[in-house]
Amino acid sequence: MHPAAIQIIRDEHLAIAAVLYSLRFLVRRMRTEGDAPDFPLLHAMLDYIVEYPDRWHHPKESEYLFKALRKRNLDTGALIDELEREHRKGDLLIADLRNKLTAFENGDRDALVAFAAAVEEYAQMQWEHIRKEEDVLMPLAERSLNADDWRRVAHAFQENDNPLFGIKPKDEAERLYQKILSLAPPPIGENPSPSGVRGARG
Repeated sequence: MHPAAIQIIRDEHLAIAAVLYSLRFLVRRMRTEGDAPDFPLLHAMLDYIVEYPDRWHHPKESEYLFKALRKRNLDTGALIDELEREHRKGDLLIADLRNKLTAFENGDRDALVAFAAAVEEYAQMQWEHIRKEEDVLMPLAERSLNADDWRRVAHAFQENDNPLFGIKPKDEAERLYQKILSLAPPPIGENPSPSGVRGARG
């Protein structure tokens, strides 16, 4: 059995990883090649991360997938608690990224180094988080949840607005992603999967 909900969640992970990969690529180019900062693009990328993963993807995971798995498999409690803590940590890191980008845009000479370090920390944390969900949590869910559980999870995730994969995109999410597509120098989606970005960190 390969529930539709799992494919939706993996597609959403791919969308998140693609934007993170491009953000990291862009910032590294600014540091190593001296590329001029493209602040509209940087803001669009951070806006996407806030609007999509933090406001749509993570809350649906917590409310539907995690809650169902806690009920069906009591041994998953510690793992789910860890993933929930990572969701909350991501919120804090995003706020820090925004502050550092603002300082950089306002001309702080040291802000690029600080912003680049924050991007690396956030991207690393998110890629590790995605791999933990896909390599550990998902197999447990496939063994533990029943058909009714999966229908509820799938219904919740099908309401998400994913501009990368065209799942009922809302105007604002679509606008943000189209801006990223039009402005980003690397192709969005180049080696973006959790397994692909693992080898792209060097």
